[in-house]
Amino acid sequence: MLIEPRPLDDPDVQTLIEEVQLEYVRRYGGPDDTSLLPHEFTAPNGVFLLATVNGVPTGIGGWRAQESSHPRLRDGDAEIKRMYVRTSARRRGVARRLLAALERTAADAGRRRAVLETGAEQPEAIAMYAAAGYVPMSERFGLYANSPTALYFCKELPPIRLATDADLTVLPEIERAAGTPFAELGMTAVADDEPPSVETLRAHRDAGRCWVRFDDADRPVAYLIADLVDDGVHIEQVSVHPDHARRGIGRALIAHAEAWARDAGLTHSTLTTFRDVPWNAPYYARLGFRPVPDDGLSPGLAQMRAQEAARELDRWPRIVMRHDLDSRPSADFHSSADFHSSAERNDSP
Repeated sequence: MLIEPRPLDDPDVQTLIEEVQLEYVRRYGGPDDTSLLPHEFTAPNGVFLLATVNGVPTGIGGWRAQESSHPRLRDGDAEIKRMYVRTSARRRGVARRLLAALERTAADAGRRRAVLETGAEQPEAIAMYAAAGYVPMSERFGLYANSPTALYFCKELPPIRLATDADLTVLPEIERAAGTPFAELGMTAVADDEPPSVETLRAHRDAGRCWVRFDDADRPVAYLIADLVDDGVHIEQVSVHPDHARRGIGRALIAHAEAWARDAGLTHSTLTTFRDVPWNAPYYARLGFRPVPDDGLSPGLAQMRAQEAARELDRWPRIVMRHDLDSRPSADFHSSADFHSSAERNDSP
């Protein structure tokens, strides 16, 4: 399955919108007359997604920022529209994957809550939203706000976003603080390693692969940067400020990055890490990562390990680990479970 942004007026998108309108006619006696404009689903104020399975268009969904049009909504809301999966592909997890991708992209854009309207004649949709954590909301908005069949639901989004320019200047501070536990193990060379420059971080962000976890004051407390290496996503670095360790933050960031990779059609994630440091390899093993033997490294990972050896990081045993991604929605994306997430520094080149 591949889930990717498409313009609202994309032919495949329009074909599926026509199908969902026929579904509305069958269930409600008429189409949904809510106005949707292409510019509303254009970054950074919205996105429209198309899901394909083996290249066949299968499902759609979008979100848009609607504060000005819907004064009853909060600043930071993302309104979900036109969720639909073809009948032939239902009960296979496509809708759950699409919904999770909409939530992830909305969070990436800084949205804080997902809101939606559905109808009483769509029990399958209502059940799916409830299973995904949506709860009824008192606010009613849009064209059908006075309709007795219209139902409204909302869900708070996780405090993870793509790094902003203001965030980028804070991330080196997090990295330096994250080095403290390494110094306590005598690994001063790792602790003193210079953090990525703001320019390097910006390049990752502009590629859509630098995420931050922020606190209630909207200040970053952790971050993750990733690259594409060979045919997978490589977690280059994930660092959690020691003041916020052991709260599941590292786990949530990794799950968020892996959800991005899964939607892009990638099948696995990799990283390099220290074998014997408790919050490195043993921690990743609990998340499902497994060691990759030296003779099983892809060309890109082999080159990465050679560069690490040249930097003398192999003074402490270092390994490559891999996590195979399944096609199901990631439950960890929304997890707030307490999980060991001490400050990790992969220190890959």
